[in-house]
Amino acid sequence: MTRIDEFRQAASDKYQDSDFRVPNMYCFIEGAQWAEANPRKWIKFTERQPQKGDLIALAVTNDDSQPTFYDIMEYDKTKVPEPNEKKVWYPLPLP
Repeated sequence: MTRIDEFRQAASDKYQDSDFRVPNMYCFIEGAQWAEANPRKWIKFTERQPQKGDLIALAVTNDDSQPTFYDIMEYDKTKVPEPNEKKVWYPLPLP
């Protein structure tokens, strides 16, 4: 099975019962291909924090370092209290 076949299968499984199956699958596959072509190293908040107003992707991980929550936001430290090892981020380009 090729990597694109894996993406297609994952998209098919994920959106099996979706009312908008085809567009959801298309976006999932495009996003998976982009993410694989543009790997990012997540930055721990304990290592470095973004500047106020920076556009970031935020993830909170569990004890196994697997993401349990994602958000895209303009950074403001009042929105991300108590930086710790489980909160990670990476910068996004401004629109």
